Amino acid sequence: MKSKLKIRATGLGLMILGGILFVVAVRLISSEWPQIFVGLASILSSAMGFGILLMPIDPPSTAPQKND
Repeated sequence: MKSKLKIRATGLGLMILGGILFVVAVRLISSEWPQIFVGLASILSSAMGFGILLMPIDPPSTAPQKND
């Protein structure tokens, strides 16, 4: 149960980080190329966070393991 919570918290954290990077890229950076790179990093982290947040987590398997 704790690992599921950690995974969801990581996804939420990445989405928040993406939002912060977006604000930094728009407001604080005036040079063109750094603004592009920080903007792309914000999109990447937001997308990864969204994917992790919505990712289905399978319950642990209760099937007996075969030992060959």
